Amino acid sequence: MLTNFALKPLDFVSALNGNLGKLQRDAPYPSIRVSYHAVEMNRTWHGHGFAELVDRCETLASLGFRVSPQKADSDVGIYMVAHPDNQVTPEMEALYQGRVPFETKEFLGVHQGQLYGHYLYPYSTDLIARHFATTTLACECRTTELLIDPLGFIWGCHYYLYANWEKGGPEAQFAKLAARDFRYRRMQDDLFDPEQMRPIGHLLDPDFTIAALTEFRPCREYGRCIGCDTKIKNNRFQSYYDQGIPHTSVQMRNIQLPSALRRSLTEEELDRVAPYLAPLDGVTP
Repeated sequence: MLTNFALKPLDFVSALNGNLGKLQRDAPYPSIRVSYHAVEMNRTWHGHGFAELVDRCETLASLGFRVSPQKADSDVGIYMVAHPDNQVTPEMEALYQGRVPFETKEFLGVHQGQLYGHYLYPYSTDLIARHFATTTLACECRTTELLIDPLGFIWGCHYYLYANWEKGGPEAQFAKLAARDFRYRRMQDDLFDPEQMRPIGHLLDPDFTIAALTEFRPCREYGRCIGCDTKIKNNRFQSYYDQGIPHTSVQMRNIQLPSALRRSLTEEELDRVAPYLAPLDGVTP
């Protein structure tokens, strides 16, 4: 669960309606991840935002949860985005140490012309934002996550989801789909134009299965990817930190990266991403 802990601890637990067990699991990290937002929380809690947040997390120990300074032994932990403007102060360290786990998470994206974050696929997030190219590139992509929008449509990546909803969302398509028993798999070509970004399914489609997530689909928006989709991260087994195996929310192949951009990569970088690139001029990268 991701939360900013706006509810007081007792209200938080009451809202779970007896389902505490679903947030208590044998995992190497907390299942309740509390996000710290300095400006908003200091405004709400009169300058004591972080102290109040630590207190609320610690109170969960008296309400049925495990709370420990070691993240592998705690059901709850506090996280802050490592934005250049965010700082972990000595006062914050004194408040959380020995009480609850606290970590910073990578800031993803471009800030003042600099790209932050570690990504598996080169230029996937900053190709356009940092003006390396004027148009996006082609690739094939599939998701490892179930991304569901408010209307029940299932999307292949966060960019497709966000871009569609910035235009108001597929409400017209939803109305037509609802009138036909949500048979999206049969109707998708009638609902969306061939060049239009479209969902990969609908949650209420009787024909939808998780197998739909395993299919690579053509995409022409490479370079506008949302950072959380292409960043290198751990999966639930902590595979990257423990085994050096990179995990990303989306998987890509046949990326049409032009020769000029390939030459900008170091030899080590090119070797690492070569399996994901399309052949260039008939030669395997």
